[in-house]
Amino acid sequence: MQSSFYKPIAVYRSVALFQNLDQGRGSATVSQSNSSLKKHRGRSIFSPFFCCFRNYNDYHVEPPPSNNKTLCLPPPPEENGSPPKPPAKFLLPEVSIADYGRNCVVIDLDETLVHSSFKPINNADFIVPVEIDGTVHQVYVLKRPHVDEFLLKMGELFECVLFTASLAKYADPVADLLDQWGVFRARLFRESCVFHRGNYVKDLSRLGRELGKVMIIDNSPASYIFHPENAVPVQSWFDDMADTELLDLIPLFEGLSKEEDIYSLLQSLRNSLQLDSVQSHWSHDSRFHFSLPAVSQCQLKRYVGTEVHRVAWNDHIFIMEPRSESKNGKPWPKFSRMMSDGNQDPFKSVGRKPGLQIWTINNMQMVPVPAQGFGNFFEGDCYIILHVSERKGSGQSADIHYWIGNSSSQDEQGAAAIYVTQLDEFLGGSPVQHREVQGSESPRFRSYFKNGLIYKKGGVASGFHHVDTNAYNILRLLHVKGRKHVTATEVEVSWNSFNNGDIFLLDMGRAIVQWNGPKSNTREKLKAVLLAQDIRDRERGGRTQIGVVEGGDERDSPELMKVMAAVLGQRTGPLKEAVADDKPDKVQNTNVRLYHVFDNSGNLVVQEVATQPLTQDLLHSSDCYIVDQSGSSVMVWKGKQASKEERHEALNRALGYIKAKNYPSSTTVEVMSEGGESAMFKYLFKSWSDKGQTQGLGTTYSMGKIAKVDQVKFDVMELQARPELAAQQRMVDDASGEVKVWRIENLELAEVNPSTYGQFYGGDCYLVLYTYRRSNQQQYILYMWQGRHATNDEITACAYQALDVDNKYNGAPVQVRVVMGKEPRHFLAIFKGKLVIFAGGTGRPGVVNPDPDPGARLFQLRGTNELNTKATEMQARASSLNTNDVFLLRTDHLCYLWYGKGCSGDERVMGRAVSDVLSKQDKQVVMEGQEPAEFWVALGGKAPYASDKRLQKEEPPHSPRLFECSNQTGQFRMTEVDDFAQSDLDEEDVMLLDTWEEIFLWVGNSANQHETKEAWTCAQEYLRTHPAGRDPDTPVICVKQGSEPSTFTGWYNAWDPHKWSGGNSYEEMKNKMSDAASLSQISVDQTNTYLSKSPVGTNGGGYRAPGGPVTSPSLYRDHGAGGNVSPSAGGSGTFLNPELLIDKSPSELPHGVDPGQREDYLSDVDFENLLGTGRSDFRRLPKWRQSDLKKKAGLF
Repeated sequence: MQSSFYKPIAVYRSVALFQNLDQGRGSATVSQSNSSLKKHRGRSIFSPFFCCFRNYNDYHVEPPPSNNKTLCLPPPPEENGSPPKPPAKFLLPEVSIADYGRNCVVIDLDETLVHSSFKPINNADFIVPVEIDGTVHQVYVLKRPHVDEFLLKMGELFECVLFTASLAKYADPVADLLDQWGVFRARLFRESCVFHRGNYVKDLSRLGRELGKVMIIDNSPASYIFHPENAVPVQSWFDDMADTELLDLIPLFEGLSKEEDIYSLLQSLRNSLQLDSVQSHWSHDSRFHFSLPAVSQCQLKRYVGTEVHRVAWNDHIFIMEPRSESKNGKPWPKFSRMMSDGNQDPFKSVGRKPGLQIWTINNMQMVPVPAQGFGNFFEGDCYIILHVSERKGSGQSADIHYWIGNSSSQDEQGAAAIYVTQLDEFLGGSPVQHREVQGSESPRFRSYFKNGLIYKKGGVASGFHHVDTNAYNILRLLHVKGRKHVTATEVEVSWNSFNNGDIFLLDMGRAIVQWNGPKSNTREKLKAVLLAQDIRDRERGGRTQIGVVEGGDERDSPELMKVMAAVLGQRTGPLKEAVADDKPDKVQNTNVRLYHVFDNSGNLVVQEVATQPLTQDLLHSSDCYIVDQSGSSVMVWKGKQASKEERHEALNRALGYIKAKNYPSSTTVEVMSEGGESAMFKYLFKSWSDKGQTQGLGTTYSMGKIAKVDQVKFDVMELQARPELAAQQRMVDDASGEVKVWRIENLELAEVNPSTYGQFYGGDCYLVLYTYRRSNQQQYILYMWQGRHATNDEITACAYQALDVDNKYNGAPVQVRVVMGKEPRHFLAIFKGKLVIFAGGTGRPGVVNPDPDPGARLFQLRGTNELNTKATEMQARASSLNTNDVFLLRTDHLCYLWYGKGCSGDERVMGRAVSDVLSKQDKQVVMEGQEPAEFWVALGGKAPYASDKRLQKEEPPHSPRLFECSNQTGQFRMTEVDDFAQSDLDEEDVMLLDTWEEIFLWVGNSANQHETKEAWTCAQEYLRTHPAGRDPDTPVICVKQGSEPSTFTGWYNAWDPHKWSGGNSYEEMKNKMSDAASLSQISVDQTNTYLSKSPVGTNGGGYRAPGGPVTSPSLYRDHGAGGNVSPSAGGSGTFLNPELLIDKSPSELPHGVDPGQREDYLSDVDFENLLGTGRSDFRRLPKWRQSDLKKKAGLF
């Protein structure tokens, strides 16, 4: 075995083989030294069946004369020496349209892609039954490391053909399991080989392809002796799980895929490959590890940095840095191939359709992850995630995330960052880039994986390897955490991993047992069930069975507990206490700062521009900026006119900024270009407008912030049929329902005289109950109007009285907090253009209100129709006037109706109508600029006022945001839910929906009272601390589960009004699973379940699959009732896996196994395979002979 520190790759071996083959041609033989590439082994009884059992000790094979590089020659002479006839037809069919113009690559199977054995192999990837002479034998197959990545890449580049010297009845089922993607266009077996001087030779001239465009990949020189010029030799592989041969060959084949004449390029490799320049620098020093791609010319430049050596070789870049391993205290350098400069090939498969695409960084290359693997992340790897979404009215938007595993290498992290930048450029620079760190993923990232994230042990750079196994050949324990954002982490398969507060999934391939901690809640249990179902459906084709054990009632699931005990052993002692969940991130940080970050002579310069509230005009297109939320997140904005270098370095500068500020390495990073800003970024600014862009559901209105509102006629049926229209208009109906008003008097409710409905005094608090019908059902809205001069006791009493009214109607009313002067549109509409708000005083009968301005009162009259008009009392001063509005000035003797120059005809009509509510006196119309002297005297004299005409301006649209409010961690916190849907509304919580113009509080039926009470306070705190300087008097609306108005449901796509009545609860889902996966069906899988430690009662070490999660050989084998039953095995027909018995010390054996009688625990099949004789014949042998056979089998 070669040293792990110096392992030349295929290019050097290939050159040696090419030279040996050329020398062999001169002497008519192949050198004996070639046999060293194949492990020596004795001939087997199965050698006529498998090519991997051929004897390679002697390769004295005469090749035919050299063939022309483009012509197909007739086959070579047969064994009898007579010239063969030309083939009646070629071995391959006509080239398909998909492969037209591609080169053809012929790939060997045994010892090139897989290694097969009749002897049981620990962690075999496939077990294939093969019939030989009437007897079925199990063939254990190991996949060569990185074979999946290799085949995927080859399938992208070439027309691929499998050509093996093994028989079809063995090789065909192996190919079925190996080639999941249909890479091989054709499969050729031993029947297609030419038997030439004792060897099965693959005659490429019989394929029906131009030889100048054909290659063969094979570990056996005898297989391609007819066409050595077309061969790419590989080293034979048996069980070295650190092998990287296939990965190392990918760069060579990437180059060959673009060649018109493969023959010539391979010939140049043999004849003119110049390695002297490389070897003169490094090959004399065994401390250097080479990983260079095979190319025809070797032109090397060496760039020396302070910590690393950057090497450019043709189009490839390499980074040389110290290895993590060391010898005698000195670090080992290494080369790791990163990527091709300017090469867009990694993005050929990038699609632009809405949806999710994921790549992993493998050997510094982007490798696609199949859809069934989405949501699974190896801790030792880095990933790139592209999410494309369709937004109504604004086309597509894209987000690129690169995910960093906790055990990933710096090389992989750097490669991922570079690929993200290149992918962003490939997509036109519009996507938002996100940096995600394991365990600290952003809400948007988590939203892509609704059923949760699974963190898996392993990865390339961490020293682990991915565990490529059959779907059922698995054993793992998943620790599930989270109520909204679920994560499942692989932990040790042991009772020591359990605790009382969380949920654990014992995944055994064909069965999953969900164990719920006694202190876990219903929401967590439901999320875990959904995750288990997702694993079953997406990874196991729906064939895995699921059972649930309640940790506090384990006696109710005796059969499932037997399964757990068989895997985990009997539990001794109490479980650990619950582990506190990570506290949700704070929703927002009030300390938001904007920085201009630029490079000055190699130094990073950070210049503060402004603090919150930020405005859009602070951003200049020629620069790049960083927005810092006190370390909770860092956002980078790239102007369109910023230099290319600045745009390229934006991400690196953000990382440098994080390091300089000593922020955690897990700090969230977003990078976006001008015009492609994320919704979260826009929310940090006081106002944001997109040029020529319509977002969300369309036009929105902001009463009190616009001067003009066009008259809109509302159709009740349309509003009810289109909740999205109701949401954007803020109208549940046309306000034609019934109205009842109470005033808070002496902290109690007092009914208001209907003749004064619509008159609100600033010193009072009111309750307004609005009743309307929807789908023939009564619906209610309860407005809580708070005057600015009301006492705190009155405001508190208003809230309590609202609760009392809510209870009388069984919690059906939607509660809306309305602060004086911030009345929502529907509130205005229910008073039919007669809403009057007095600055102070009270409306209580018998109370005389003092005149705030003796001698004069001024009212601003605003609105264009009965649905949006109100009169608001202002200070009777000239400075209160506005050229765009209508005002009523009432004195002791006269009423003036003042029309500003900017008001419309509709506003004048509605102004006159509402003025009649205020005064029955005749009004003197006064046009702006024609005021009599008495007018100014009543206002205390002339003074400047707002005189600029303003055009109708819509409030810039903002995307809605949803937050979960919870006190589960002991502190009331809010967690954002990105890309939300109705299914994200948690019945056990209070949810906050921010639509910018109002705040909705959605209360689930199972939400606790503390959360409901704190939610109102939290909503006010949310507004107060918002970095964009939000109005703290923004309306807050409380809705109950099952009674949602259309103004709420319209913000959700495809709202289902029957969800709450028809959806499956956790108990219903649990019962269904128990029915489908009855206790008698769920059992430890006899052939595919693996244990992480020795059986019950022992302390033996675990068995680890190379680099993957802790796995072990199967404990039990069941060969049915027909087999002989060993007394030592308990007489049940169940036997132990041989791997638990072979070469084990007595202390390592399973509990209860007699070390001197290990053979008694083998099945008849395993007994005969290992000892070479049947059980009865074995017992008739002398004791010394039995002991000798047991020693040879490792059972002694």
